[in-house]
Amino acid sequence: MSRPPRPAVRPRPAFRARLAGRATTIVVAGLAVAALAGVAAYALGLHSAAQELRTDASRRLDSYGSALGSELQRYGYLPSVIVLSSTVRQVLDHPGSPQAVDAANRFLEAANRNAGTAAIYVLDTQGLTLASSNWNSPVSFVGANLAFRPYFRDAMRGKPGRFYGIGTVSDVPGLFFSQPLRMHGHISGVVAAKVDLDKVAMPWQSGPDPVLVVDDHGVVFLTSVAAWRFRSLERLSASVRSRLAQTRQYSAAGPLQELELRHAGEAAGAELYKLPRNAAVPAGLSARDTYMLIRAQVPGTDWLILSLSDTRKVQQAAARSALAGVALAGLLEASLLFASQRRKVLRERLAAREALEQAYGELETRVFVRTAALTRVNKALQREIDERQRAQEALRSTMEQLVQAGKMAALGQMATGIAHELNQPLTALHTLSDNAVVLLGKQRQGEARANLESISRLVRRMAAITGELKSFARKAPAQWQPGRCSEAVDGAASLLRQRLEREHVELRTSLPADEPAVACDEVRLQQVVLNLLINAADALRGTPAPRIDIRLDVDPPGNSPRRARLRVADNGPGIPAESMERLFEPFYTTKAQGVGLGLGLSIAQRIVGEAGGSIAARNRDAGGAEFEVELPVHEPDPSSHVGDA
Repeated sequence: MSRPPRPAVRPRPAFRARLAGRATTIVVAGLAVAALAGVAAYALGLHSAAQELRTDASRRLDSYGSALGSELQRYGYLPSVIVLSSTVRQVLDHPGSPQAVDAANRFLEAANRNAGTAAIYVLDTQGLTLASSNWNSPVSFVGANLAFRPYFRDAMRGKPGRFYGIGTVSDVPGLFFSQPLRMHGHISGVVAAKVDLDKVAMPWQSGPDPVLVVDDHGVVFLTSVAAWRFRSLERLSASVRSRLAQTRQYSAAGPLQELELRHAGEAAGAELYKLPRNAAVPAGLSARDTYMLIRAQVPGTDWLILSLSDTRKVQQAAARSALAGVALAGLLEASLLFASQRRKVLRERLAAREALEQAYGELETRVFVRTAALTRVNKALQREIDERQRAQEALRSTMEQLVQAGKMAALGQMATGIAHELNQPLTALHTLSDNAVVLLGKQRQGEARANLESISRLVRRMAAITGELKSFARKAPAQWQPGRCSEAVDGAASLLRQRLEREHVELRTSLPADEPAVACDEVRLQQVVLNLLINAADALRGTPAPRIDIRLDVDPPGNSPRRARLRVADNGPGIPAESMERLFEPFYTTKAQGVGLGLGLSIAQRIVGEAGGSIAARNRDAGGAEFEVELPVHEPDPSSHVGDA
């Protein structure tokens, strides 16, 4: 007989309850651990991703700022080159001359076309535009008074100016550079250039984030978002609005409205903002999302460049970190059950790391390329500076040679007179020496002594003549020492005395007895006076009762700066009108062919200019020509006498 089947063993209700409670506890503990791990991983991932976003955005912003600074440097030197043009200086010397204005307009037009700027123009000391590259356009600057612009006021204070604003004539925004133009020892005008930055390609135009460039008042004047231009980051104070109204910096843009970015906290030490609801939002961005604001200084300016980076990727990265934390906690709780999930998470993390490394490698490549480009630009600039220095040295050497050539030319013109001046004493020396021998033979010592004394006087006279020639002909060193106008006049007159007597030219001088020294080397000043006397003597040929007047006037003590004015005038026919403008050009002369090199007045102008003075010519109402040499009076340094006994 078979045994009946054993009934199945069933868990007791109490055991089943304990097992269910333990499972619930494990599940709850696991969920709690997973939740804590998720929160911690989210916080760490959020901070790490925000730090990485800030680093990447800062690198891009530094690159953008360097690019903008390079463009400013590229255009900033232009006014300092234009001020060297003689054509521009002519229009300031003769603002009422149509020929000078027309020549300046055409010169500026060509310079503007070659430089790629929006406009180049010249203003007088009152801010009136005398000439401009857009002289023949409907928005010509000629005749406009721009004295209210800060760049003009900076230049009139003697320093380069830079200013961004909307043009009051063209209504086109641009960046203005200015440079003072000095003539005759003071500022005679201003050269300004306008650059349209909207036409300059900037790297942020194709960048991923909105970029803004703001001035020192917080006004956005350059941006990749057109609707944000000419808005202020914050509400402008009444004093700032008053200054902007005085300079008319953004008047054409209308009232400056606030951009109204909404502050939304901080992350990784950077501020977070939400985009304004009252302004156009670029495609791909949203007013609901949060953006990280990064600031950087534009090199060489008081401008700030800002970028707004979308933080959605940061939140996504933080969420991924939280999921990884939850997955890690699940792995710790049940490594066997979640092994496959763990491998999947690891694969995702490795893929993300590879993507980040690839992105970082690409960024390093871009930085390397940008650095190499900047290095090439710096080397090119250094070569340009070296070439300019060599050109200046060559010009200085050439001018020294021209000065010496002018001396030799003047000596050549005086050679006949000087030979006659020396021949008379030589003849007298021969006669007196023969007589002295005869008188000594006849024991007439008294008469012989008188002859010897006459011989001594003649020798001293010849030594003075040759000394003047040696002093004048020597090559003067390229350094300035204070000298006196009277000594330069006496030396030059001594060299020309024979010619003036032969041609019956009356030389009249009016020199103060207590004249101060001027800031010019005496040898070079003598060359200036000699050139003026030779020109005056040449002009007096055929004039009845020829006369040359030399007069020195000095500002009274207390004037600052104190100036001395030496005037050389004649009663000849005067200077032809067609020669007046070209009088100081090298190799230009109104004399007959073969008479002079045409260098005298050009060399004189160079000598006087390097001493901080000026030379000018005019025709006198009473007839004849007058040249005026103005030089600064040498003021001794009071500190050099401190402690003298």
